[in-house]
Amino acid sequence: MPKPNRDFPDDQGKELWEKMKVEGDQSAFASFYHHYASRLLHFASTLLGAREQAEEVVNDVMLWTWKNRHTLPAVEKVSVYLYTATRNTAYNYLKKNARSTTDPLDDIQPELLQFSPSPEQLHLSTEAVRKIEKAVNALPGRCRLVFKLIREDGLKYREVAEILDISVKTVEAQMAIAIKKLHEQLHDMTVPKNS
Repeated sequence: MPKPNRDFPDDQGKELWEKMKVEGDQSAFASFYHHYASRLLHFASTLLGAREQAEEVVNDVMLWTWKNRHTLPAVEKVSVYLYTATRNTAYNYLKKNARSTTDPLDDIQPELLQFSPSPEQLHLSTEAVRKIEKAVNALPGRCRLVFKLIREDGLKYREVAEILDISVKTVEAQMAIAIKKLHEQLHDMTVPKNS
């Protein structure tokens, strides 16, 4: 699946949402799917622990969206709506398959939530990128997921809280933990070495 265009504004997603809803525009749905599916797939993979099931969940969400396009609610933030639908569908999938009795956010496998460096970070050395990835992957499951949704996917704290069905204070606390742990692990990269 191609990587989403992070510059794709949610306004454009909302416009496509309306075109699908009102006009049943298939090309709008194709653009909508192309933009959101890969982000949702990555998110669902972190919740389910397996790409195949995540693809099934994302396709179910997208198919449900298309089939129910005429009765879709008016939404302010399309991405939040889709992340929430994906989370709920993933949790329902877990319940249906009785795969886990613990909180899925605590059991996220590090290899499924790989840190993708931003364009600003691409100038860093390969070794520095590896250190950053290792530090992010060493974060506890919920911290990693919150960090990824905020830093990589660009969501707001309030949106992450809504998507994960946790309080904004919990999101703030998880980000504080993540930043503190990353600072501790990456301290040698930020402090200039004495010659």
